[in-house]
Amino acid sequence: MRHLLHHLHHLYRLIFALSLLFPAAILGYLLWLYFAARRIRPKIPAADILYRESFASGASQKNWLTQIGGANNCLRLIVTKDLLVTTSWFPFSLLTPIYDLEHAIPIRGIVSLDDFQSFGRAGLRLVFVDGQGARHALHLFPKSRDTLRQALAMTPGQPVPPR
Repeated sequence: MRHLLHHLHHLYRLIFALSLLFPAAILGYLLWLYFAARRIRPKIPAADILYRESFASGASQKNWLTQIGGANNCLRLIVTKDLLVTTSWFPFSLLTPIYDLEHAIPIRGIVSLDDFQSFGRAGLRLVFVDGQGARHALHLFPKSRDTLRQALAMTPGQPVPPR
C-alpha cells in the first residue's frame, strides 16, 4: 500500500508540473506575439501626429473570434500624414495581435471609412489593403468619429472623402 501511495504522489507531482506548463506556454506565446508586434510598430515623433486617441474601442472583422473580442476603451489610434496606427496599452497589448488590432496602416491603403451602428453605438467601419494586398476590415469606436475622419481627410491625396 505504501508503495502505491508513493507512486501516486509522484503522479500528482507530475500532473501538477504539467498543469503549470500549459499556462506558462500560453504566456510565452503571448509575449512572443507582443514583441513581434512591437518590432513592426513605427516610432512616431510627436510633431508628426495629426490625431491621437488613447481610449477608443474596436474589433477586427477577420474571423468570429476577432469579431466577438476586440478592445474596449483600451485601443490606441494614431494618425500621421502617412499612417493610421492601431495598438493598445500594456498589458492589453499582449492580446492585441491575437485580436488582429495591431496595425500600421498606410493612409493610401485605406479603401473606405463608413459610419455604422452596432448595438446602439456609433462607429466607423474601416476597410484597408495591407502590403501583401490582403483586404482587412476594422470596426472602430473613437470618442469622436468626425475628428478621426477629419484627421484622415487632412492627409495628402484625400484618400478618405470628408463628410
